[in-house]
Amino acid sequence: MRCDSCGVSVDPAHAVCPLCRRNTAGIGKAAGNRWYPSYPAVPAPRESGALARSLIFAIVAVISITLIINVLGNRDVWWSLFVAPCVLYGWLLIRHTWMSKSHLGAKIVVQWLGLSGMLLWINALSGGSSWSTGYVIPFLVMAATLLMTLICLAKPRGWREFAGYLLLLVILGFTPLLFFLLGLSNVLWPSVSAAMYALLTFGGMWLLADKGFRKEVKRRLHY
Repeated sequence: MRCDSCGVSVDPAHAVCPLCRRNTAGIGKAAGNRWYPSYPAVPAPRESGALARSLIFAIVAVISITLIINVLGNRDVWWSLFVAPCVLYGWLLIRHTWMSKSHLGAKIVVQWLGLSGMLLWINALSGGSSWSTGYVIPFLVMAATLLMTLICLAKPRGWREFAGYLLLLVILGFTPLLFFLLGLSNVLWPSVSAAMYALLTFGGMWLLADKGFRKEVKRRLHY
């Protein structure tokens, strides 16, 4: 049918025009008024949050139990404070890496941040030399940058897809040098190596990648 007022085509099941709300020509008053087509009801997907809540409960339980055992037992050595960062990193590994559907580049960056934080915590509690900021974290950021570079080389559009995450790892490559300048590390050559590797990675990306990657970097740097 066609509406005499606005000229649009109308389903004969409508008693009035859905656009102008006026009676349509040739349709009786007893006709039904179906504003929208019928469709089968689709149940909303249930969120799988039970496992995530169970993991949080398990983490709180493990940390609480170890702390109580430590308090009631030998309090000369606070070993429970070493267990807590390991348990938290285990939760991060399971929740954000195995269970999450996040981008692979985001998973690599978050894993480096979580592992570095755990090692910093353990190093601060144990005292002694700054082995985490002096050796482990510089080599970890170089390993993460190398892994991201290999993924970019292996995937057809990897340079464009991982541009932001690789650029973030290049910036994080100067973190060990910042630790040394702040006095948190007493070894210079691993920090300089991490910074040089970050610069070489950025230079290699800029020279070897396609024009689309350069445009993506310029867009993310806003120039």
